[in-house]
Amino acid sequence: MGITLVTGAAGFIGSHLTEALVKSGRKVRALVQEDSRHLEFVKGLDVELVYGDILDKAGLAEALRDVDEVFHLAAGVRPRSWFYSRTGLFKELDRVNNIGTRNLADAAKGKIKNFVYYSSIAAAGVGPLLDETSGALPETEYGWSKYNGEKYLLELFRSEKFPVKVVRPGSVFGPRHLNMALVFNFLRFSFFPFFGPGNNTVPFTYVENLVDATLLVAEKAPFGEVYFVTEDPLSMRRFFGGLAAASGRRLSGFYVPLWLLYPGFLLKEAVERLFFFRFFPLRMDLRLDMIRVASGDWVCSSEKLKKLGWRPRFTAAEALEKTGRWYREKGLA
Repeated sequence: MGITLVTGAAGFIGSHLTEALVKSGRKVRALVQEDSRHLEFVKGLDVELVYGDILDKAGLAEALRDVDEVFHLAAGVRPRSWFYSRTGLFKELDRVNNIGTRNLADAAKGKIKNFVYYSSIAAAGVGPLLDETSGALPETEYGWSKYNGEKYLLELFRSEKFPVKVVRPGSVFGPRHLNMALVFNFLRFSFFPFFGPGNNTVPFTYVENLVDATLLVAEKAPFGEVYFVTEDPLSMRRFFGGLAAASGRRLSGFYVPLWLLYPGFLLKEAVERLFFFRFFPLRMDLRLDMIRVASGDWVCSSEKLKKLGWRPRFTAAEALEKTGRWYREKGLA
């Protein structure tokens, strides 16, 4: 058996997947960046740590030495700054999620047997009932960058039989997702700032269920296929209410009315257009389109994955409890 390479292995999802791959008996090489803040998640595992970057073509050749399977998770997800030019954020994310993915795939050509690519539901866009046959219409710079990487890989499969399989996770939650600390800071006050009453549904995915699905796709799915990995839709209020309960709190019924938000967002976007820049307070994408996305129903079907044999191992209630317990134990909730 050759080596399994995991890019982004020290991240939230990557560390869970790396741990599962080690338990499956694979020999794992973890590609991580030297300045990663979360190396502790993988340093205790029986893995070979390799420091590098998917934008460094020369370094990828060494990372892929003796590798026959790749799980590609390394990605840019959030703005790294509060201010960008009009196209700055897209260029930053596309450089990692598209160009970096191309670098890795091109370096892996003819060397590997299996390439599992972590795309995102954001690559498909937002809608009340989406499946893998729905036309992709991303709403965000991140979504477009992931779609571009996905498109390149699938075209490579069609033209050269590159052995790629694509998973599109939902909004992933679970232990080790340190960005969720902000959520628990709100929940300390039994409050979360919903856009509207919070009754809209969102395709959430618990990280351990996602890892199970990933291993199933790696082992059984045909090449050139795309799979949504989402669970039964939860309303925003039920999801955050479940996290609040898991941290020993009760979520209030207060929410931010949509009509109250529009004037401020309109002013923000007018100023941005006037000065040709984008503003991301707290590195969050706050604009009118995002209000629509955050307050509307978004459902992605996992029926195709279920036909492959996948069933979530943890229910929503169990997943929320496990997540809340981890944050409590770490003193973050």
